Amino acid sequence: MSDSRKAAPNKKKPAAVMILTLLAISVLVLVFFIAYYLGSNSDTAASPSQTPAATQSGQSAQSTEPHSQQLPEGVTAVSEEQAKKVIKSFYRNDKADPRAIGDPKAPVTMIQFSDFSCPMCYQYESAVFPQLKPYIDNGTLRIEFNNFSIFASQYHSDLAAAGSIAAAKQGKFWEYVAAATKLAAQDGNGHISWNKELVTQAAQASGVGNLSRFNQDLEADDTATTVKNETSAAQAVGLSGTPAFFINDYVITGALPADSFIQTIEIAAKTAKTH
Repeated sequence: MSDSRKAAPNKKKPAAVMILTLLAISVLVLVFFIAYYLGSNSDTAASPSQTPAATQSGQSAQSTEPHSQQLPEGVTAVSEEQAKKVIKSFYRNDKADPRAIGDPKAPVTMIQFSDFSCPMCYQYESAVFPQLKPYIDNGTLRIEFNNFSIFASQYHSDLAAAGSIAAAKQGKFWEYVAAATKLAAQDGNGHISWNKELVTQAAQASGVGNLSRFNQDLEADDTATTVKNETSAAQAVGLSGTPAFFINDYVITGALPADSFIQTIEIAAKTAKTH
């Protein structure tokens, strides 16, 4: 009698353990799927841009900015006030700035970061920039150029950047950029390797009148310092590739189609009018 009574609980114990085990597994699976779901939503809402200034995707920006339209794919809106201040810290707002084009009082300011050995930068200069000129001419857009020489060690793009500053001192900056773009197109893949001869060729093609002064400015210490400081400033805010653009409170990285820039400029202009 005593043996049979003791055996009964032993038969039930494995079944109870199995039920508890199945319940535990079910809970773990449920927790996993909840975590996965929340993680997926977080990834969708996060900005694809590497810069800390970019904190919202275009889709989420629409919900917080009722006056804006849907942003093009690849364009990121900035929501945090501190990040907006970081962007505005790049504004030079100098009417006499030779490396800027457009009215300093324009409702839209585009801060450009480019490298003179970057194929996508030349793609932007060739295919996008010409289509932005109407917005510059009608007072909507101002562009301020910054050197971001990420290919300095491989292709000596810092030398071309120094040439652009030297050309700017004779009022030929944008002509120099256009001339450099043509030279890069002849190079084939756009990763043009710069030397003093090519830089001088770009200066001559841009209409620089005083080549002696150009060479002095090209080799001046303050010219090299400007290139280094602008590159360091871009890296300090998290930029790692070229071209990159701050368009008011919006960020573009890479050479997006011209329509993406135009739509963003129009949205930025409308947003500026409502604030």
